[in-house]
Amino acid sequence: MQKIYSLIVIVVMIGVQLLLSCSHQQRYSLSQMAMGTIVTVTVDAPSHEKAHNAIQAAFDKIKQIEAVMSPYKPDSDVSKINANSKTHVSKDTFTVIEQSMELSHKTNGLFDITFASIGKLWNIQSPNFIPPSPQTINTYKPCIGYQLIHLHPENLEVIKEKPCIQIGLGGIAKGYAIEQAIATLQNMGIKEAIVEAGGDLKVIGNNYRYGYTIGIRHPRKEGICGTVLLFNGQSITTSGDYERFAIYKGKHYHHILNPKTGYPATSDIISVSVIASNATVCDGYATALFIMGSEQAISFLLHNASLQLQCIIIDTSTKIYVSKSLVPCTSFAGYTVVPF
Repeated sequence: MQKIYSLIVIVVMIGVQLLLSCSHQQRYSLSQMAMGTIVTVTVDAPSHEKAHNAIQAAFDKIKQIEAVMSPYKPDSDVSKINANSKTHVSKDTFTVIEQSMELSHKTNGLFDITFASIGKLWNIQSPNFIPPSPQTINTYKPCIGYQLIHLHPENLEVIKEKPCIQIGLGGIAKGYAIEQAIATLQNMGIKEAIVEAGGDLKVIGNNYRYGYTIGIRHPRKEGICGTVLLFNGQSITTSGDYERFAIYKGKHYHHILNPKTGYPATSDIISVSVIASNATVCDGYATALFIMGSEQAISFLLHNASLQLQCIIIDTSTKIYVSKSLVPCTSFAGYTVVPF
C-alpha cells in the first residue's frame, strides 16, 4: 500500500508571472529526497530569506515525521511497534494510526495498515522477483486485520494482539506529512504554496485567481491524459498500478495489495485520483478505492457524500469517470468521460 506516484504540476503562466511582479512576490521551489520519494516545496514570498526559512521549516517537519514513521529506521515508532506488543509512540504517529483505523472501519478493511504483515513478502522492486507461494501467504494472513490493533489515547500506546502483526504507514504518512508542512508554511505567513511528495500534493492560495493546473498522468503512456484545477486548501493523491510493478512468467504484479486476499488487487481501475481538503484522507481513500474497482468505488462515493471526496477514476479500457462536481475543473480531450 505504499505509494509513489507522479503528477505534473503546471504553475508557470504569463499572467501569474505578471501578477507576481506587481505584488513583489517571487516563486521559489526546492526539491529534496524524503519519505522515500522526491518532495518539492514551492512558495511565493517577497524575499529569498523568507522563502528559504519557510521552505526549510516545511522540510524539517516532513523529516521529523519520516523519522518516527519510516519502517526502515530502526528507532522509528513503526519499527518499535513491529518489534513489540506494546509501544508508546509520538503524538504524530498516534494521530496517523488513529486516522488509519477510522479509514479501515469506513472502507471495511480495504485500507489496513496491517497489510505490512504480508507486504514484506512482495518484494516487487527486486530484480529477481518471485511471488510468494499461496502457502506462505496463508501462513501470514491471520496477522492482517486492523481490529487486531488497539489504541490507548491516554498514554499514546499502541497494542498488538499478535506478535506477528506488522504495520506500514506508507499509504497515509505522506499525506499527513504534506498536511503538516502546509500548516508550517501557513504559520510562517505563506499565502501561496504547493507541497508535493511523490504525487501526493496540497495547494494553498488560488495561484492569483488562475488556480493550480495539475496534470493527471496517463497510466499506460508517457505524459498526461488530462488536467484538473485545484484551489486553496485542496489536496490530490493518485493510486495506480503503473509505478511499481514486476512481471513474472508473463503476469503483471503491482504493489497495491488487497488486505483481504494478501495479493495485489485485481481491480479494473488502473488509476484513481482523490481530491479533498485533507491530504491524509486523500492518501488513504485513494488506496481503498483502487482496490474496490470502479463499480464499487463509485457506489461507495455516492453513498458517502458526507466525506466530500471528489474522484477521477480511469479503468482498463481508459474510460474516465469523474465526480459531477469536479467536471468543470477537468479537461480530458479525446477520452470518454463519464460523470457520476
